[in-house]
Amino acid sequence: MDDYDVVVCGGGPAGIGAAFSAANLGLRTAIIERHFMLGGNWTNGYVLSVLGMYTYDGKSKIVGGIADEVVEELKKSGGTAGQAGNFVPFRPDEMKLTLDMLAEKKGITVYYGSLVKGAKKEGNRISSVYVSGKSNIEVKGKFFVDSTGDADIAFYSGAKTMSGMENSGVHQQATLPFRIGNINEERIILFAIEHQNFVSVNVNEKGRLERFRVLPDFVKLAKEKYGLYLPYANAEFMFNTSKKGEFVCNATHVDIDDFTDGNQMAKAIEDARKQVLSSIEFFTKEVSGFEDAYLVDSAPSIGLRETRRAVGEYVLKMDDVLNNAKFDDVIARCGHPIEVHDPSKGVIYTHLKGGDGSFYEVPYRSIVVKGIDNLFAIGRCLSAEFYAQASARVTGTAMAMGQAAATASKMAIDKELKAKDVPVKDLQEILKKNGAML
Repeated sequence: MDDYDVVVCGGGPAGIGAAFSAANLGLRTAIIERHFMLGGNWTNGYVLSVLGMYTYDGKSKIVGGIADEVVEELKKSGGTAGQAGNFVPFRPDEMKLTLDMLAEKKGITVYYGSLVKGAKKEGNRISSVYVSGKSNIEVKGKFFVDSTGDADIAFYSGAKTMSGMENSGVHQQATLPFRIGNINEERIILFAIEHQNFVSVNVNEKGRLERFRVLPDFVKLAKEKYGLYLPYANAEFMFNTSKKGEFVCNATHVDIDDFTDGNQMAKAIEDARKQVLSSIEFFTKEVSGFEDAYLVDSAPSIGLRETRRAVGEYVLKMDDVLNNAKFDDVIARCGHPIEVHDPSKGVIYTHLKGGDGSFYEVPYRSIVVKGIDNLFAIGRCLSAEFYAQASARVTGTAMAMGQAAATASKMAIDKELKAKDVPVKDLQEILKKNGAML
């Protein structure tokens, strides 16, 4: 049986933060990843930006540590030029290669094409997880990190979980992003100046187009004119991937009531791909600067914003987010608004009451799974109410949660402690020494 200090289940941004940090601390570390690439929604779902490292106005940096290490290595590969507004855009293949290189350099074992299908417990501790792939194996660990996005490990271990909106069970819509190439940025900027009621743009100090947004009324007109398959009249939103003339579009929306239903997932993906083609037709026919543009590709997998969440020692609340809550056991920061892709109401942003230059804190208790002595849940499956998770799920904050989970695992292993008993003040000091911003 394979045996590790820390077993990270899910190699997305949160899992990367945990695994890379654990290896940096000298822990024998494994990542169990269902796809054949690291990066999760970054590389597999084409969320082609590190979002959450800065306040929403982009003026203040609030996340450092392991996130800085990843971004700096990505710069070396040419995959990003760094900060653009409130996020760090990148190209997916450079991110894949960067994460591969870092995992190998740190001596991390990665189980690709592998899915956790169960957990073995001894009392209130997980002793191992059952992994399904081309071969079925059992992986043993001292501590486990649930970064599956779906709280799979919490669920399999018998911990309490929650899903959807508290009152209705409704889930956020999913999205299939896609890349468009050969865009004439200068023409788009001029088009935006002439059609401010239809489109909006963000241009940086160098005159480069960073973001482009087609407003809902323009989408409605195009639907009527061409009979396009764009079932939701949301804004068509895209941003630069750091390569001139190439943008990623975050526009498609599909409803998924049950993410465990394979047939429902298949229909959602097929529906989203139809929307991709209609979006391309719309852009090339109606927006100046897209005349010679083409579809580069769509994401390998559909991007899920919210599915199942663990119940931790504390459940982060919507009021905590909106009121810029500060906690004695802070382990991460976030300044992103509550961003809900609602099936009936469209995309709704609710901004923090302190303004777009403010942030709230994520407490350690929200990543400690209640009732399981050696399990953390991080990223989009942290312990949070639906509306709180709709903010805290951003990838910069997810990496910070991962760094905290790894550091707490190291402390708990060294002192033979339960996760909930790790001395938080000591944890915070170690995090700050390793670049975390608290």
